[in-house]
Amino acid sequence: MDIPNTLGLVQGMTLLLKFQIGPSLEKSIFAPKDCSSSQFRGLKVVLAKDDGVNRTVTKKLLEKLGCQVIAVSSGFECLSDISGAGNSFRIILLDLPMPEMDDGFEVAKRIQKFHSHSWHLIIALIASAEEHLREKCLLAGMNGLIQKPIVLHQIANELRTILRRAGEKL
Repeated sequence: MDIPNTLGLVQGMTLLLKFQIGPSLEKSIFAPKDCSSSQFRGLKVVLAKDDGVNRTVTKKLLEKLGCQVIAVSSGFECLSDISGAGNSFRIILLDLPMPEMDDGFEVAKRIQKFHSHSWHLIIALIASAEEHLREKCLLAGMNGLIQKPIVLHQIANELRTILRRAGEKL
């Protein structure tokens, strides 16, 4: 910021802030010890998220856990991919705001209506921790939810929880 002094000379001041992520914080956010790449090896996941950057980041996190991921940008693409012959997707990560449809709830409803024979586990990606939204997801038949911003250990914990509830071994 430049401020003239009483003599009419300009004085300047610069503020430099430097942030450093310490090793312990970095490990807890990006590479927790209990998130090995083999833990979910081969788990087939459809990720439905409209934002390209966030979709790419979330896909990379899932792949780091060992998942095989198909990423789509809309509810229609999600429904199309899980309807394909011979699909073996077990998990569907569904962002609640969905283009081309009302929302992720509509996509989940259609999955349950037309794909009841191939029992998919649906996890909602939510931006809010509001209790009514959490309850609405569970009442809509979703099996779990992950609150944004999404981090690796959060995905691993939710996958572990819903797979155990479904009676599957890790």
